[in-house]
Amino acid sequence: MRADKKGLSELKRLQKEAAASEAARSKAAAPEIALSKTTSSKTTSRNTRAQGQKSPEGHGVVAPGDISLFRRAVKTAKPIKESHHALLPTLPAAPAPILRQRRESATGKEPAALPTIADRHGAVRLNRDETRFVKAGCGPDLIKGLKRGKWPIGASLDLHGATLDQARTRLDEFLESCITHQIKCVRVVHGKGYGSKDGASVLKQNVRRWLTQISAVLAYVECANQDGGAGAVQILLRIEH
Repeated sequence: MRADKKGLSELKRLQKEAAASEAARSKAAAPEIALSKTTSSKTTSRNTRAQGQKSPEGHGVVAPGDISLFRRAVKTAKPIKESHHALLPTLPAAPAPILRQRRESATGKEPAALPTIADRHGAVRLNRDETRFVKAGCGPDLIKGLKRGKWPIGASLDLHGATLDQARTRLDEFLESCITHQIKCVRVVHGKGYGSKDGASVLKQNVRRWLTQISAVLAYVECANQDGGAGAVQILLRIEH
């Protein structure tokens, strides 16, 4: 009986010694494992930078050669200057009364009406200085402001090559769109009439005459040379807020 107890006691002692020995070995091996992981991580990072790929941590890395190539490619690039011109979307193909109802429903206000323009298709003469126009009741300061560029041109319409019917329709739609989008100052390019028969500037004279009949047009002036000169007019529109 005593021999059995002695054997059991000896077995427990051996188990404790084995457990202590295993713990000591694990503790001694821990620094080596950590060092191995650190070395592996640094090696992977160096390889990633050399290849110009993303690191495992998800940070973007660009190879030095790519940076140099990019700088050479953009060396002559220049910033784009702001033109202050708006790109107007095409208005839906619908009658004017329906468009006005839609605007009234959306905003609660109806923009200035553009009356139907009636004229003959022949050349017309204006009984005034055709280089400028101010609506009755408006002061001459509007002309001065337009010439000084007080209101930047927000949209432009080019009528080169259009017939009178086409020009009239496009002018109406253009001004309607500008009023809808709250654009106060616009430019219409009608040309100088060099391509017309007998050199008569039919489109130029008619466009300027139409503008004097439109209630939303407060004033216009002939553009400066850099903006079209005698072949274009800068127009100030009444915008309802």
